[in-house]
This record gives sequence, structure tokens and C-alpha cells, in this order.
Amino acid sequence: MEKLKQNKIWITIVVIGVVVIAILLAMLHQQKQSTPEAQSSSYIASEKASSASTSVQDTNNEKVYAKKAAKMKGHVYNDYFTTWTKQDFINWANNYLAKPESERHQDGVKESFGTSNTVENSRIDMPLDDIAKQIKTDGYPENYYETVKAYNKDYAGMNPDDIKK
Repeated sequence: MEKLKQNKIWITIVVIGVVVIAILLAMLHQQKQSTPEAQSSSYIASEKASSASTSVQDTNNEKVYAKKAAKMKGHVYNDYFTTWTKQDFINWANNYLAKPESERHQDGVKESFGTSNTVENSRIDMPLDDIAKQIKTDGYPENYYETVKAYNKDYAGMNPDDIKK
């Protein structure tokens, strides 16, 4: 009878020990899964799926934007709609450069180029001179597009509705 009690105690101790070890192993396994190394493969897979989805969305947006741009009318200069044509820019450059430097190089000399944005000379900076010389040299203004469709070719990912008025 005495041996039976000792065996029951040992069996109870062993069972409790196995349960404790099982709990500790489960905790260790859970902790191991939450490490950055264990999560990196899951993160990489998620990032690839997100990137692929974004790429498909960008492609779809570009197609929609191209259709919109083809239907829109107007000229674009520096991300603004402009009423000026290429010839208007050339005429302005010729007239501007024909003025004496004293008239051109003073505060307050400005031009909007048919947009809602104004470019202005100051005592330190003469952006209008740079623009006029560039037009005179190249025969056309930099960042000018005769059509919204032409603008969209260079900026396919930009919604043409976002061109400032």
C-alpha cells in the first residue's frame, strides 16, 4: 500500500512536470514566431502582393488618364493651363529681350504667361531673363505642351484633372 502511494506521487510529479514542460515549449514556440526573422517572410510576401496590386492600379490609372487627356483641350505650361500658344511665347521673348536691361532688371517686372501663376524678377534673381533666353535659344518654352495629350505622355501617372487653372 505504501508503494502504491509513492508511485501515485511520482506519477503525479511526472505528469505535472510534463504539463509544465509542454506549456513552456508552447510559450517558446509562440515567442519564436513573433520574432522579426519569423515574420520577415510573411512581410515580404505581403509587400510583394501590395506592390503588384499597386502596379496594376497605376497601369489602370494611366489608361484612364490617357483617355481623359485625349478629350481635354488647352495648352499646358509648368503644370498650369495657359491661354498662350507657342507663338505667343516666342513673341513675348522677342519683346522682352528687346527692352533695355534697366526696364527688365527691376523689382516688380512680372509675367503670368497666360496662367494663374506669376513669375517675377527681383534685384537678385531674373527668372524672366532665363525664360526669354531659353525660348530664344530653343524656339519654344521649356515645360510647354501644345495639348493635354502631349503633357500626359510625359506625365502619364498624373491625373489631367489636377492641372491647375
